[in-house]
Amino acid sequence: MISNMQKTNIVITGASSEIGLAICRKFDSEENHLQLHCFSNKQKLEKQTADFKASVEIIACDFTDQDALVIFLAQLKNVSILINAAAVTKTNLLTSISDKDIQQMMQVNIYAAIKICQAVILNMLIKRKGVILNISSVAASKGNKGQTIYGGTKGFIESFSRSLAAETAVKGIRVNCIAPGVIEAGSMMDLLHNAPEEVKRSISLNKLGKPEDVANLVHFICSDKAGFITGQTFHVDGGFQQGI
Repeated sequence: MISNMQKTNIVITGASSEIGLAICRKFDSEENHLQLHCFSNKQKLEKQTADFKASVEIIACDFTDQDALVIFLAQLKNVSILINAAAVTKTNLLTSISDKDIQQMMQVNIYAAIKICQAVILNMLIKRKGVILNISSVAASKGNKGQTIYGGTKGFIESFSRSLAAETAVKGIRVNCIAPGVIEAGSMMDLLHNAPEEVKRSISLNKLGKPEDVANLVHFICSDKAGFITGQTFHVDGGFQQGI
């Protein structure tokens, strides 16, 4: 039996989403201790991870609540791998989007992500080893109507990650992004329900992505096999991002 002190501590935010759960499954090993964040789906996450070989600690937190975020950050100890998958997606034209929606996306997609990286990185610097992987979106590089704010927050995350990689590489820390495209998950399901064939035609591979497609790359980038990769953004979009 491996004690929690000996295990690799992995933090995954947004773990109750379809993509988050797929990522969790890739790291289900008795050698790992998973600190899994969710917003309001704690029971769902407990059920989905009940049979995991990894030890699991589930932390529910509303990242728009400053006090709750501070408490969450205090629980992140000795983190070896951080995967930031939590995000708020609100789609509307800039002339119509509400201040509340703007503030939620800024708070969760930018501020909370920054503070979580800040909370875990000092220990990584001391150990001279660590991995940070931020989940971006194809919206950061391919303009989509109604996603000026959301796409902007993800563009920030990609730029932030590149600069953080430059700051910390000499200390053995790797920082990368993965930008999913049209994945059968989350808010994308509404679009797929309304116009599935139109969406498919926009993808070069002519098929929709699965959460596992994202999770497979996450697992590789976080592994020692990707030990010479940092400061990069990888698109998982079936050719949608290129517009070919």
